[in-house]
Amino acid sequence: MDPALWQLSEAGEEDDEVSVVLRLVDEARAPETIRIVARFGTVVTARLRRGDIRRTWENELVASMKASRSVALPLVFEEEDEPQHAPETSPASARPSPRRIPEDGSGVIVAACDWGLDFTHPNFRNADGTTRLLALWDQRGSGGNPPQPYGYGHVHTREAIDAALTQADPFGALGYDLHASDQGNRGTHGTHVCDILAGSGRVPGSTVGFAPGAAIVFVELTSAGMGELDDFGDSVALLEALDYVRKLAGGKPCVINLSAGKTGGEHRGTNPFERAVDTMLARQDNLALVQSVGNYANTAMHTHARIGPDRRHVLEWRIHPRDRTPNELEIWYSGQDELDVTLVSPPGDRFTVPLGEKLRLEHGLEHWGNFYHRRLEPNSQLNHVDIFLRPGSPPGTWKVELYGREVLDGRLHAWIERDAGGQHQSRFSRRQATSSYTTNTICNSYRGLAVGAYDATAPDRPATRFSSRGPTADGRQKPELVAPGYRIRAARSVPRGGWSPGDSQLTVKSGSSMASPCVAGTVALMYQAAGRPLSINEVRRALIGSVDPHPGPDGRSSARLGYGYLDTEAAVAAVRGMTARAAPSEALVDEDWRDEDFGDDYTDDEHDVEGFEDEVDELGLDPEAAFRSRHAQATKGSPW
Repeated sequence: MDPALWQLSEAGEEDDEVSVVLRLVDEARAPETIRIVARFGTVVTARLRRGDIRRTWENELVASMKASRSVALPLVFEEEDEPQHAPETSPASARPSPRRIPEDGSGVIVAACDWGLDFTHPNFRNADGTTRLLALWDQRGSGGNPPQPYGYGHVHTREAIDAALTQADPFGALGYDLHASDQGNRGTHGTHVCDILAGSGRVPGSTVGFAPGAAIVFVELTSAGMGELDDFGDSVALLEALDYVRKLAGGKPCVINLSAGKTGGEHRGTNPFERAVDTMLARQDNLALVQSVGNYANTAMHTHARIGPDRRHVLEWRIHPRDRTPNELEIWYSGQDELDVTLVSPPGDRFTVPLGEKLRLEHGLEHWGNFYHRRLEPNSQLNHVDIFLRPGSPPGTWKVELYGREVLDGRLHAWIERDAGGQHQSRFSRRQATSSYTTNTICNSYRGLAVGAYDATAPDRPATRFSSRGPTADGRQKPELVAPGYRIRAARSVPRGGWSPGDSQLTVKSGSSMASPCVAGTVALMYQAAGRPLSINEVRRALIGSVDPHPGPDGRSSARLGYGYLDTEAAVAAVRGMTARAAPSEALVDEDWRDEDFGDDYTDDEHDVEGFEDEVDELGLDPEAAFRSRHAQATKGSPW
């Protein structure tokens, strides 16, 4: 059974209703113990009694069953808020605008599944003050209007938002808690992302968004009843958000931006979320999903190795003394192999779990966590080690000793899951951590588009230091392309207490979250320019085929820069030239995507995190603070 499913099954009363993701053997048949909510071919989201988890998992109709796993707000680097002087005199930031082309996204729906949208911001309002939002589904909300069949949250219609905008307290009138998503009072993530995607530029100093004529749908993500696994959002709610948006679009051209994710998982496009994405995009034209690749290149949360027969390898997992969060480490290795796996605590306790078994991590009367060693995870057919440490487990260096008992392949990947709050993140030692294979957990599908970030303020347009690097663990290209993601100025949400004299309604943020809406907005313009339905294969071909190539070897892809830099004008021109519908490809895998395509930019990955550990330890910084302090120097070098 999936380790997180074990956690869920033991976390409450048997009659509690819980949310799961299932992959069915036959999409037309399902166990009687579940209530299906959203369908994506054989992948479904469902509700069931906690007491029915094991019986459902054992049902012959179920190929795979997963607990709803958390999906976090991405790391966002706020090097510099917009200063308190006139926007026209503020420092320049790299924010492109495609205004040299006639398309503006009219007739297209752009959606963002994110956290915190300031619907009162002028950039999301029409000239008469009315809203540009088609709908806002607050998955956290209450008030008697939950969308069906999901049954939770509250949908705010365009009419309700317009009515709220006439009130002295629009957020209170609507019952929408904006500031719950703005813990640092520096502006919400969703407001910034949506302005890049589709802002109108009404605030002085604003840059017009990519699709200012598009209708906007926003889904405020949340988690439901996940206990200690709960943080910002979860995979069930996220899949149901995608389902809600595609149904609301009703066949109209629609592009969804998703700047979210974490670090665990197998990174092969085989998890149920990614399978659902591929099915959704393959079966519906005029629908695209654009995702940020993540900001995990230098977080020291990935390593990989090759173990031979009768050989040992030891992973060093470091827990900060002030870490008060749960921690999780996953190892994925070939189902043809069998490894002996032993966890050694900082005090020296040893815990060994044979393949196919699980163990509670106990020290006297203390329960430190759980240790799972799963044989042939059903979606990837890999063996899976999953170690959960509870808050209060001993800090210091935990060691995972791996011994090759039966080895035919020997390759393994290990990822540390990202903490929800990002404080005192656990990590691998500097000498083991690598920056390759650091794409976020849910962006590795075949048909979705993953976007990395580059620094457009520098003449040589280097990849940003933080932007996650490919390939996927099965050797495919991610990210496919890059867009500006360093020091991007866009809308800032209203602060707690309201605006003060001199406050700017703009702010500056960095991250692949800022790059992704550039591509999503471009896809919206492509839909408008095409004048006919586009399949996802046509969108991918036109978008990726029109990129401005990176400076590496001709025809080679880059672990950092994908196939090249976003060229909005070229992408739109490419679909204008499509006069006939190309035959859809049945193959998920492009035969040109192989490991050797990634070139020599992998050779120095072992050194990409060099200096990180020392800076964190010597300065007493959290990892995010260390990245911010180093980014300006790091981006001055080669983009490779």
